Amino acid sequence: MKHFNNKQGFSIIELLMALGLTGIVIAAVFMVYYSGTKAWNRAENQVEVQQNLRIAMDVLSTEIRKADYFEILKNQREIVLVYGNGNTKSYKFHPASGEIRISQSNAAVAMHIEDLKFSYRNGLIKIHITTKAMEGIGQKEYTFSINARGKIHDG
Repeated sequence: MKHFNNKQGFSIIELLMALGLTGIVIAAVFMVYYSGTKAWNRAENQVEVQQNLRIAMDVLSTEIRKADYFEILKNQREIVLVYGNGNTKSYKFHPASGEIRISQSNAAVAMHIEDLKFSYRNGLIKIHITTKAMEGIGQKEYTFSINARGKIHDG
């Protein structure tokens, strides 16, 4: 058996270098993790906003096309739809919650909305939606046009 007689340990410089290299590796790993988490959150927020808009536009365009009459209220943040069977349905923007809701049931159709305006011209209903800024994504404006089958109510 071979015995080591050299009982010297590591020098302080060797220990400091090992600690420094370990610190650099840990910092690099943390930075990669942090940027990945940030990118993940940004992508999740973007998908959520896009899904909300897609659902809202699908619901609104379907209901507007089914309506026989419609009325855009003076504040332009609400549209009232009247169907052939006499039923009515209205969609209104609620600024406090940032939601578009069906007025009769108060059910939310879309969330994360900063502003909503309806306008009508030449047979087209235009819907102007501004989404809220969220982590990693800015506020954005969208305009959709829907060909109205029904007639505007002159109220």
